[in-house]
Amino acid sequence: MAGPGVERDDPWGGAFGAALAVRAGDFVFTSTLSGVLTLDLVDGVPQFAETFDEQLHLAGQHVRDRLERLGCTTSDIVDASVTLHPSVDIEPGAFLDRLQDQVFSGGAPAVSVIRAASAFPQSLVSVKVIAYKPR
Repeated sequence: MAGPGVERDDPWGGAFGAALAVRAGDFVFTSTLSGVLTLDLVDGVPQFAETFDEQLHLAGQHVRDRLERLGCTTSDIVDASVTLHPSVDIEPGAFLDRLQDQVFSGGAPAVSVIRAASAFPQSLVSVKVIAYKPR
């Protein structure tokens, strides 16, 4: 149950014990799940796009959707944590350019990029953001 000033974007009604995003006062926090999932779950298991390009595109779309549901846009992103699977062969500068194009859409958040495998072996990239927009 959300406290005063807390709003959750949880399309599953608590079934998975996690929301895709949470607005707490002036801040919106997205889950890494919102930055990696396709539009479907199959028997509770997230389904991933097959390629890095498709996953990055979907991560950007999901981040935009989560922010929009809670009254924000990509220009409100102040911080981002990005996990890139070690198997993805991309030059760091090119990756940052692609993040800017596909996810941040012109914004300039503080960004941390980590090369690591995620809990989901099929996940090649995940994005978690914090946005700030006073109510």
